[in-house]
Amino acid sequence: MKANEESETTLLLVEDDQADVFLVKRALSKHGGAIRVQVARDGMEALEMLRRGEVPRPYVILSDLNMPGMSGYEFLDEIRSDKDLCDSIIFVISSSDLPEDVTLAYQHFASGYIVKEMDPPRMMRSMNLLFDFCEIIRLPG
Repeated sequence: MKANEESETTLLLVEDDQADVFLVKRALSKHGGAIRVQVARDGMEALEMLRRGEVPRPYVILSDLNMPGMSGYEFLDEIRSDKDLCDSIIFVISSSDLPEDVTLAYQHFASGYIVKEMDPPRMMRSMNLLFDFCEIIRLPG
């Protein structure tokens, strides 16, 4: 029995690029499994959804870093300072593979950092790892 089998995990995708939203959803459809996807176009929308309870637990957040309005770093800071949301699992996804961007994401308490790969098989491998995480790891609920 999987750790989260009794309740479907939600993946909250915080992404302003519709092409990237499509790619994540397509990867999930190929992966299969019991993961529900909800999309927020930016950090503010995601915070509002989370604070209003529109994203059911257990959930994992996958957030872009470069978004209009609130950056991914600012989003991480807001989540980590909110007593009701601070235990959220947040993976960052970015086209940047610069060591300083990776380090900064972890300094803002990202749970993990995924690079948006240009090579489709490598990107699919990254997404499958994330989807497996959502299904296997025991999440705060």
